[in-house]
Amino acid sequence: MEKFAVLQSAATSEMRTQRRPDMLTIPNLLTLLRLLLIPFFIYASIRDAFTAAFVLFVSAALTDILDGFIARQFDQRSRIGALLDPAADKAMMLCGYLFYTFSSDVPVRIPGWLTFTVFIRDFMIVLFAYLFYTRVHVKKFPPSWAGKASTVLQAATLATAIGVNAFVPGLRSLLELLFRATAVVTLFSGWHYLHRGKKLLEDGLRAAA
Repeated sequence: MEKFAVLQSAATSEMRTQRRPDMLTIPNLLTLLRLLLIPFFIYASIRDAFTAAFVLFVSAALTDILDGFIARQFDQRSRIGALLDPAADKAMMLCGYLFYTFSSDVPVRIPGWLTFTVFIRDFMIVLFAYLFYTRVHVKKFPPSWAGKASTVLQAATLATAIGVNAFVPGLRSLLELLFRATAVVTLFSGWHYLHRGKKLLEDGLRAAA
């Protein structure tokens, strides 16, 4: 019995040792840093410190690029990172779009129709991914090129909106173009996900038959 307890303790210790590197990788720490930047970003925006908000948003975007590069280059991908990374991205975008759409203190705001388009598309994707996972047992629903393009445009639009409020009001005409381009690409990416989802559903039903 004592030997079993010793072996169990050793196995538990080994499992903890194996899990620790999975949690404390550089990409995961950068993702956590990005999450920690969100309240500072919102606070700076509330205080009308738009230049500081711009710096914080760009810094968060750089950590996103950097953690992805390190994860691929040094094979530091992890399960927790696969969950945290998109969650951190969506949290920053959610807070940014909501604030710069609905805050009455922002001189140049993001139009409500664009924010609605962005979030209805994200809600649709999450809903379909959940249904595919629970109903058809499709576990992998990777982002498409259209989805990545829409995410980049959404981030660029938010950054430009902050920048116009901070120090480059002359870019307002560019911002208006970005509003429309982001809406078009976002709608297209939503359609593209639906098309891929239909194919995954058909493949899943065919495999189950």
